[in-house]
Amino acid sequence: RWARRFDDSNGRRDNQRWRMYSSMLISENRWRAMRYSYHEGMIDFAKGEVVPFNDLLEELIDFIREDAEALDCVEEIRGLKDILANGNSAQRQIEIFESQTAAGKSESDALTDVVDWLIQETVRDCDSVI
Repeated sequence: RWARRFDDSNGRRDNQRWRMYSSMLISENRWRAMRYSYHEGMIDFAKGEVVPFNDLLEELIDFIREDAEALDCVEEIRGLKDILANGNSAQRQIEIFESQTAAGKSESDALTDVVDWLIQETVRDCDSVI
């Protein structure tokens, strides 16, 4: 199915087809993701430029939409946009730690607050699952 999508005329028109990229290029995007998270974009190798992550996410969501519909997980995939807009757990953990140390707590107590938040987040919706 993927190969067919890439080989059709729309795939060629939209510059969506399989390509082989060097490990060095892939490593560069991996490094950018680790260094900047999604704030500084990723290199779109086909365009030869850094593209905002939001644009790449939209392209990816459009690309996998048919499969997400078949697997009945469209809402979960759309949830990626929420993460992009609101941040992820790692960012929230850093925010909690920094706000607690700025408020005068020790690093140990601030880390305890982070762990407490993680526990709350983990069990928040457990009642609806059980």
